[in-house]
Amino acid sequence: MTAQDPYHPHMQPPPQAPPGSSGPPVHAHPQYQQPHYPAHQPYWQPMAVPAPSIDGFHIVQPRLKPIPSGPAIGSLVAGIGAILGAGPGLISAAFNPWAGLTFFMFAGLFGIGSLALAVYARRQIRASRGGVSGGGVATTGLVLGIVACSLAALTGLIALAGS
Repeated sequence: MTAQDPYHPHMQPPPQAPPGSSGPPVHAHPQYQQPHYPAHQPYWQPMAVPAPSIDGFHIVQPRLKPIPSGPAIGSLVAGIGAILGAGPGLISAAFNPWAGLTFFMFAGLFGIGSLALAVYARRQIRASRGGVSGGGVATTGLVLGIVACSLAALTGLIALAGS
């Protein structure tokens, strides 16, 4: 009885050479060869995935998670800031036109910034072919930017009508 490998109990030990011979049998099957353990890779390095063979050459494609789009996140944050600025602007524009114009400028600038970042992020995501994620975040930033610009325009009209 031979001892089994504790790490690979399903593998059989290599066949032994017959007594009186000098080495392993010539017809040794690859399954019985010593297993090759790859060096441990750092956690930030993706594992390679073999792809189909093209003209006999194998292509290795790494499995990469798509990275989130920074401009998409910026668009969402700017859109939320613009909405938060336009809400008080609508209320204060009726009582104090100068405060309304201040909120109009704040909401308008943040709304336009949100629109510009959303358009840039959507182009970036489309051009990356799956390497960058965040299409929903960019769309949300685009919608918030449109709503914020509309509220800013309404705030500006109320402020101008009140002065």
